[in-house]
Amino acid sequence: MTPADLARKNSISLEAKKDALSQRQSGDWKVSFTVQGIDMDPRLTQAPMGTRYAVVLVEIGDDELPVQKEARAKPDQEAPPSTPDRVKRMDWRDMQPAAQAGIRCNDVAFRAFLMEEHSYRPRDITDPEEAASFLRSFFGINSRVELGTDHRKRVLWKQLDDQYQAWKAVEHA
Repeated sequence: MTPADLARKNSISLEAKKDALSQRQSGDWKVSFTVQGIDMDPRLTQAPMGTRYAVVLVEIGDDELPVQKEARAKPDQEAPPSTPDRVKRMDWRDMQPAAQAGIRCNDVAFRAFLMEEHSYRPRDITDPEEAASFLRSFFGINSRVELGTDHRKRVLWKQLDDQYQAWKAVEHA
């Protein structure tokens, strides 16, 4: 039996409605869903707190069918012409964490976020190299490449980048 077969065999299917979303101080996100009593599976109600689940969500419309979203562009597809030489653009989620971190380190707003939210001692982070040095120290790594090779560091990078996006949305709203 393949892992996919095992997942299908043991899956819990229910309809839920998102009713709350918040970000914790640690950077983790908390999503709350409301499930009608008839849809609640006893495997969920009887599982001890802390039980881990792989979760797959599919948005459904009023017709009970999955909502079709526009497919995001593949990394090798060209972006619409924004410059005369038609620059190819890669989706952020398809980039390696080291590349994402490099882009963020060059971003003045990201450096301001690091100083405001994560610099525990007065420290100016005014240029990309200072930001890169900060990230190496913050994550306990020798190179930003490790953000893509160490799963834990990759998750922590994603959390930090999500914190930055939330900070930026509030600061520039």
